[in-house]
Amino acid sequence: MAIDLEALAAKHAQLSNPTAGSSTDFLKNFFQVVEGTNIIRILPGKDEDTLFYAETKIHRVPDGEGRIRNMHCRKVHGEQCPMCDAYYGLWKTGNKEDEDMGRQVKPRSRYYMNVVDRESGEVKILSVGVILFKKIIATMLDEDFGDITDTSTGHDFKIVKIMDGQWPKYDQSQPRPKAEPAGSTAEIASYMDSLHDIHALVKLEEYDTVREAAHNLLPSLAQNAASRTYTEATQSSDTSSDDNYLKKIQS
Repeated sequence: MAIDLEALAAKHAQLSNPTAGSSTDFLKNFFQVVEGTNIIRILPGKDEDTLFYAETKIHRVPDGEGRIRNMHCRKVHGEQCPMCDAYYGLWKTGNKEDEDMGRQVKPRSRYYMNVVDRESGEVKILSVGVILFKKIIATMLDEDFGDITDTSTGHDFKIVKIMDGQWPKYDQSQPRPKAEPAGSTAEIASYMDSLHDIHALVKLEEYDTVREAAHNLLPSLAQNAASRTYTEATQSSDTSSDDNYLKKIQS
């Protein structure tokens, strides 16, 4: 049986770029916060040991072709992050354009939650920044509300989005005052069966990929890295030479 090279090439491309051709479908999983009032029900984790939210930090990195790529900060996983090095480096140049770029790639906190879209009844992923997340947490710490994710005694939440120029404001967002079940017994079971794996969204970016993007933003990082590599290699060579010399005179 002959191998279909074209099919293999297509599969290789898919594996190399898993989001290609599927990004639109993937985005359908997310709740789209529209201007005005959005009503949701935040769902609990799948079990008692699973948090109802996942936390990450995002670098918004230009790809050089007019698009922005979201990169998860590797420091979330306790790993070295070259993009953070670029962020700090851009601020040190004293150049206005570099400072603007630094503001853009600054790692910003992001939180993912499973929610029921009260308009469609579907379970979606809500992605929010720190301001709205703090409102949600403050609600849960308020004794008048408590755990609003409880499927039996929790509260729906109203996200009120008001545009102020190009920036959204969420000051009026608040829980609904009346506690109520998230739905019927069958609906709640269906919601919990439909939970998205939000913790899997916080991926560990490949070091080389992040490093390449960081070096594109701040070439001096690549030059410094090359200089360090050369110095380390030279020192290693010098040490090796000394060792060989000592062996010779001792023999």
